[in-house]
Amino acid sequence: MLSNTHLLQRFLGVVDCGTLHAAAEAIGVTQPALTRSLKLLEESVGEALFERRGRGLTLTPLGVLLAEQARHLLREQQLAEAELLAFRKGEHGNLRVGAASIWMMELLPKVIARMHESYPLLQVTLSSMNYAEGAAGLQDGTLDAFFGGFQIMEPLPSYLIRRPLFVARLVVIARAGHPIFELPTADAAALARYRWLSFQSDVAYLDNIREVVREACGQPLHVTAQCDSMSTTLELLRQGDYLAFLPSSFLTRAGGKGLAVVTTELPDVQFNSGPIFRRFLQQNAAFTLLLDTAVREVAEARLPVPGSLPPKGGGRAR
Repeated sequence: MLSNTHLLQRFLGVVDCGTLHAAAEAIGVTQPALTRSLKLLEESVGEALFERRGRGLTLTPLGVLLAEQARHLLREQQLAEAELLAFRKGEHGNLRVGAASIWMMELLPKVIARMHESYPLLQVTLSSMNYAEGAAGLQDGTLDAFFGGFQIMEPLPSYLIRRPLFVARLVVIARAGHPIFELPTADAAALARYRWLSFQSDVAYLDNIREVVREACGQPLHVTAQCDSMSTTLELLRQGDYLAFLPSSFLTRAGGKGLAVVTTELPDVQFNSGPIFRRFLQQNAAFTLLLDTAVREVAEARLPVPGSLPPKGGGRAR
């Protein structure tokens, strides 16, 4: 049923356009021809793929599953064709990568630059995003790889591979001259007395300790600034008496200059970070080089590797 890519392309055209009329115009075929293609596909799978609702079409549960698998199949076909073209013409296609902040700011720029020294014609599309956005992009076929923290360790589809490269530990961060450093250890009440920054691209960071602080002292955290740029979040921390709950890995790089970790009584929260990528890319020489370079960059940054940091308390990644 998945061998006829021609039918799958027409099927996805209808999925993306929402109606037969719009899809026929977009694909460049007549509506009766498109209807026949859908009928052939439904006959091959043995069930209906769409339900009519008003003027539009809604996918059945089987249709949703087929659409997901069809996107991956067609993308892998595209990558395979690009690989063959690379042998024949020296062209290397396009690699679509999503990444979380630490990877975008500190790791991937050097990694991609080194890869381009060996594969100068490879086109890389790099987008900043959080884990949820990256997972969605991998599932809907708009991404080939995502680099970031695995805050939710759900099982992956068979076409994806997860590779942990280092451990991210969430800590309270403040500017080096923050008055909270006058305390040997900041308890929950002390944390609740100061202003907080929320990194909005991953609110799960701050959510990890909101309830812990409230349960311990009965006071909420006072979030007075929200920002979806990590570089701006770090600069705000340097400029004012704010607190933030962020990965300690930022302090090992240039972006952490002037900032320090606040010693607290909070339970430890840590999670692995690394790439999730399409299984097909294991055969891609350029991506293999990118991964090898990422491993070396993590080692040079002296980031803790998985298994090297035993948890100190009851915190958990989200």
